[in-house]
Amino acid sequence: KMYLKVFYSLLLMLSFYGIPSTGQKKKETLLSEKVGQLMDWTGKRAVIRMNGEKFRRFVKAPPRNYSVVIMFTALQPQRQCGVCKQADEEYQILANSWRYSSAFTNKVFFAAVDFDEGSDVFQMLNMNSAPSFIHFPAKGKPKKSDSYELQVRGFAAEQLARWVGDRTDVQIRVIRPPNYAGPLMLGFLLAVIGGLAYLRRNNLEFLYNKNVWAFSALCFCLIMTSGQMWNHIRGPPYAHKNPTTGQVNNNKAIYRGYRYRVNVEDIYRGYQYSVSVE
Repeated sequence: KMYLKVFYSLLLMLSFYGIPSTGQKKKETLLSEKVGQLMDWTGKRAVIRMNGEKFRRFVKAPPRNYSVVIMFTALQPQRQCGVCKQADEEYQILANSWRYSSAFTNKVFFAAVDFDEGSDVFQMLNMNSAPSFIHFPAKGKPKKSDSYELQVRGFAAEQLARWVGDRTDVQIRVIRPPNYAGPLMLGFLLAVIGGLAYLRRNNLEFLYNKNVWAFSALCFCLIMTSGQMWNHIRGPPYAHKNPTTGQVNNNKAIYRGYRYRVNVEDIYRGYQYSVSVE
């Protein structure tokens, strides 16, 4: 009898704890379907386009074990939001860097809600400006730090990546599309030099001129010390842009911080170095 009591007790415990309930199975099935759908959309486009229905189902409604970073924007021409297009370009770079990264997982998804496709979402969140970026965590509601400080940080992909890393612990290495202008200019320059050398093939004494080599070495040093190589690797914007209007601020050449800078800052620095050398 004692064995039977133990057996029935174990069977009763398993019925409560060991065997998943119908509700739990439905929850797991629904979560699997949601993640599968998001992965399918991400496979087609790095930034998922959402309307009100998709936002409520995949972002607001449980269950959810993933984070969603959403850009709220207004890209239609009649909205006349110039900065929205520029922010969208940087956001696309960030999302594609994550989508094609070897570390890509279903932990974080990137999405966008356009005002003309999801005005009800803007009303739900009491939003009256665009662009804006909000991180919706896997658990709980967004906190104040989950709203990106666009006015302070700007919308460069590198800055967005740091913010996403702080909120999700997912580190994204931003990879910008290749810019072929540099290689084309280098090829043109080499072609010009080669052409001049060919025309003066019978008089190449300038190759032994110390001043020519000194000038070339000086130019190389100025390019390296001014930070142009950093610009080539990181691909920062040319100048500061007003986050609200998107207008270039020509009077602001120095970036407020020590981990980032803009192209025009290094041009000024190179000019200062060249003047001091002279």
